[in-house]
Amino acid sequence: MRRWSAVAVALVISVGQGARGDGLVPGPGEPGHDPDLAAKAEAFDLQLHTFMTPPLGWGLEAYVPDPGMRAAIDEFFASGAEDFEAHTGLHPYEALGYYEEMGDLGMFGGVQAAGDAFRYAVLRDGGAPADEVDAARAALIRAMEGLSWYTRVTGVPGAMARGLQRITPEPGDPPLPGEVPSTTPLFDAEGNPQPADKSPTWREDASGELPFLIWLDDTSKDQVDGYVFALGAVYDVVAGDPTIPADAIQRLVDDALAIGRSLMRRVLVAPDKEVDLVLVDADGRPTTFHDLSAEEIVPGLVLDAPVNGFNGWMGMSIVRTLYHITGDEELGRFYYEELVGNRGYLDVTQESIALMYFGNETNYSNVNMAFVAAYGLLRYESDPEVGAQIREILGTELYAPGVDRQARGLGQSFFDFIYAAFRPAGATGSGEDARSEGLVTLQEFPAPPTWSVGVTNCDEAEIASLDCTGIDGTPLPLSPDPGRGGGVVATGPLPMRIRPRSNFEWRSDPHTVNGDPGDRLDPGGDFHAAYWMGRFLEATSDGTVNISPIARPAPAASDPDADAGPEVGTDAGTPDGADAAAGVDAGTSSGGDDGCACRSGGGGRPTAWAVILVAVASLLGRRRGTATRSSVALRFAHRLPQHHGRRPPLRQEVAQGRDRPELRRRGRSGRDLDGHASEATGGDDCDDGDDAAFPGAPDAAGDGIDRDCDGADG
Repeated sequence: MRRWSAVAVALVISVGQGARGDGLVPGPGEPGHDPDLAAKAEAFDLQLHTFMTPPLGWGLEAYVPDPGMRAAIDEFFASGAEDFEAHTGLHPYEALGYYEEMGDLGMFGGVQAAGDAFRYAVLRDGGAPADEVDAARAALIRAMEGLSWYTRVTGVPGAMARGLQRITPEPGDPPLPGEVPSTTPLFDAEGNPQPADKSPTWREDASGELPFLIWLDDTSKDQVDGYVFALGAVYDVVAGDPTIPADAIQRLVDDALAIGRSLMRRVLVAPDKEVDLVLVDADGRPTTFHDLSAEEIVPGLVLDAPVNGFNGWMGMSIVRTLYHITGDEELGRFYYEELVGNRGYLDVTQESIALMYFGNETNYSNVNMAFVAAYGLLRYESDPEVGAQIREILGTELYAPGVDRQARGLGQSFFDFIYAAFRPAGATGSGEDARSEGLVTLQEFPAPPTWSVGVTNCDEAEIASLDCTGIDGTPLPLSPDPGRGGGVVATGPLPMRIRPRSNFEWRSDPHTVNGDPGDRLDPGGDFHAAYWMGRFLEATSDGTVNISPIARPAPAASDPDADAGPEVGTDAGTPDGADAAAGVDAGTSSGGDDGCACRSGGGGRPTAWAVILVAVASLLGRRRGTATRSSVALRFAHRLPQHHGRRPPLRQEVAQGRDRPELRRRGRSGRDLDGHASEATGGDDCDDGDDAAFPGAPDAAGDGIDRDCDGADG
């Protein structure tokens, strides 16, 4: 491959884009640059790419139960060395006990991979030394390969895994640490998908090209949210870069197109109910948490009009990001004419997404998902009117809707930087406050190696009195009501320096006061993504400056002369009995637990999301049936021929288990609408695969899914 200097590459990329301004996180030579913070960022990069990414190129966390190996890792970081094997004589695999998060790779690893893309762009475009740029490029290319494995391994274009595990080391490497779970074929001898009751199941490579991998199926919308975030961030950085292999970029585009086409198909998710924006597995069945359509309140419970703004926000972001990558006009028209125009998904989001904030019961995994999705809409939207409505939603519904536990004031850097980068006035006024809070949080992050040490801010007497003093002397008034999952929480967020350790800070509750110790080496993908995104995005007084310079315009109209007909908006009403029965089984499971898709906890307590959405469904439906739609929605709806959106459905029959017994199982395991375990049975940091029914070792079932979910500290 032709060797390019970093300066030459930066010049090629910058042609037509203009010079990059100062970052939200100041870099070298910029006012306010913090060299200690920059050194911490490099230490996190070293930790990630030494210990976490070797198996797959992205994602994963590591456990180190051997005290001697923990000491070796401590000494490595203290020494200032950069090559663990050369320094210690140990391959990283030999120092680790096992990996986790193989089964929840999309979000966990996707955010980290996006951080790799941001880092490469900053170093490349900022004139960093050539060896640093080369190393960052190599890490990104390896991540791109692993991102492609995530869909290729399924053997079905457009289908995505939930997780990956390498089972065969690369030539010259020792065996990988940990156990290999058993696998199950997708279909039995009669051609029926198995298991009959859909659940995450490990499979052998179905592509015929990746025999060194096994994959976990039954992906969920949070995993795809994080995965597509990574795809978009990578493409945005590598497009036009002559030093990135062209075939790697084309593979990324091809993968994105297949995913986009799959999401446009209408799929049977309940008797007589078809929707699009459905995640379909390689066995042809919708995944358990498949729903990205605003018409689905919970999986299988479908209304005639869009109501679920949380789903709509993620669905729009994923489609807009895939259009950014592919430039496919059919996909672009589906986004603008169907989702923005005909269905008015932005209007629905504006009316309902702030419902994700629910006081002490707020699930910060949902908040993280919403902000991850926000990036794709804010960064890649080129239409001024559509972008203006998205930025309005960012400010008034996502970041600061004026409710308890909202993102503003939490000190969650990832949320703060997205707000400061893309709000209309950028990093001025409240944007400057957000930027400052985000920087403080990064400065207070523990430096690598980031072990999951125990943190006890409040003892039993302080908890009883609701009056606590943190380990650094910070007053921590405690809430009389428990947090989500029953834990003790403060009335306000804790400063980062005294928070319990988390393997993914942005999806953890920053009000949690105590956390147990463990032998996990927290990877730092959360810091990595936020820091380098902050370096990548500009500190400006105009949020539109941070729109991608290669953001694609809306495609030509399907039928510019078509009569758009009457204003869109029908009375959604309430779900009829048949619909409700198809989507939610109100009976009891074989184990005797009340349960359905909208319940959490062992007692079957209704999940706040489902209850609220059902309660407002008819209200929003009536409003949308009588009120004038937003000008943005009407503008794109009027581009549609009347038959658009009524395309012949591609029926994906839900084979086996039509009464959806898996919905009842979720009542027992306490999983929420996003697929995450309820804090009534686990911690706020539980992953989709976590299950309180599996106590003991983190991977008691031997399938790569951490079921021992103990809260924000893992």
